[in-house]
Amino acid sequence: MTTNPSGISRRTLLKGLAASATVPLAGCSPSPASPPLAAPYVPGKPLPWINWGKNHSCYPSQRLAPRNEQQLLQGLTQAKGTVRAVGSSHAFSALVPTDDTLLTTDYLSGLVSHDPATRQAEVWGGTRLHSLGPLLESVGLATQNLPDMDYPSLAGAIATSTHGTGKHFGSLSTQVAGLTLATVDGQLLDVSAQQHPQIFNAARTHLGALGIVSRVRLQCQNSYRLTEVSQVEPLEQMLSELDLRMSNNRHFEIFALPYSPLGISVTTNEAKAADVNQGEEDPGALNQLRQVFESVSWLPGVGESLYAWLLDKAFGGNPPVVRTGPSYRVLAHARTTRFCEMEYSVPVEAGPECLRKVLDTIERRKLPACFPIEYRHVKSDDIMLSMYQGRDSAVLSIHQFGDLDYRPFFAEIEPIFHQYEGRPHWGKIHTLQAPQLAALYPKHWQDFLAIRESLDPKGKLLNAHLKQVLGV
Repeated sequence: MTTNPSGISRRTLLKGLAASATVPLAGCSPSPASPPLAAPYVPGKPLPWINWGKNHSCYPSQRLAPRNEQQLLQGLTQAKGTVRAVGSSHAFSALVPTDDTLLTTDYLSGLVSHDPATRQAEVWGGTRLHSLGPLLESVGLATQNLPDMDYPSLAGAIATSTHGTGKHFGSLSTQVAGLTLATVDGQLLDVSAQQHPQIFNAARTHLGALGIVSRVRLQCQNSYRLTEVSQVEPLEQMLSELDLRMSNNRHFEIFALPYSPLGISVTTNEAKAADVNQGEEDPGALNQLRQVFESVSWLPGVGESLYAWLLDKAFGGNPPVVRTGPSYRVLAHARTTRFCEMEYSVPVEAGPECLRKVLDTIERRKLPACFPIEYRHVKSDDIMLSMYQGRDSAVLSIHQFGDLDYRPFFAEIEPIFHQYEGRPHWGKIHTLQAPQLAALYPKHWQDFLAIRESLDPKGKLLNAHLKQVLGV
């Protein structure tokens, strides 16, 4: 972490402020506002599955871990009841839970093949994104973009149109040139823009409702290096320059700080030969930020303004933190603090107004929120259930610490996104059901449902959550 003009590091100052925490803010402490407990182990019951956010769980009666595509097909066709595939368990929505058959793709991992001429690579669907970068680098390739966390499996990330940021970049699903789908009737279906194009268009945001993706063919580029610059700036200045910054940089995003006029800009471009790392990220910064918030925000009449003043003293005027290296290392960031997340995509032109309204609502209603709000842009596509279908999008991500009950906070914020025709991220928390979702996807909603029906007429892949959101 870099130092401020007084010579006191941000890390030292935050830790000193956090140490002063004595009285927590009501509603922002582990008790009584704690979330429902995840499923405990119960003797005599199957081993529970629990997602990373610990907000969903189930007791699958059968767990399958196929080591090849033949075992995958055998397990899929012979399994009784509902079958759901699971990768890294990083979905915050209830896409995975089933008490019937849970099928992990962990063994279906690694590089299958690559073509230097087309710069395409075929990869097993269970490959984690943190393994994907080194695998591609070993053959001189890299993805065009990546999400900012690299824990999910490739097939799982594609299932929900997981994305990074950048005006010129779509979601990870837009980099898919073809894939292999294991279907409930025992087929391995190779789909692409040339083979079964309608199924391909649906399968690039498949929700696990069409089959299980065993292999993915990615359109890559030659490996490259990036340099990321993170710095604290006035939020309104960043929003006023948003179009320029998005246009002039390969990647740009903002982390808005609730109860503060400040935000963190993250600007990423191709690296120059002289670029070097400067400063360092502090993996404990989020928890320290929370402790500072809880130490002062409860004070009647002055808490929030005092918090803003402390943040200005801790962060204002500090030099940027610079990270440089292979693209896959720079684009991804460690997630060491557990949280639950809600994310909506709105039309790009509505993004700044929507963000301001979210921040204003937090302040006016004195909501217990100190987790930075992530703001990104994603390029439009024409993938059936992609959140970015037909429109360039601004993406706002709302988080709450994992040991707190996210529901009261999210319930206050979610209606704001509805005012802007927001589409929820399929893998994150939302309350919309099929009629509302269908209205947000007028071009392809019925097309996706028809393809799902043709591939899985008995609904073997549908758990309770999918039945609800798809209206099946």
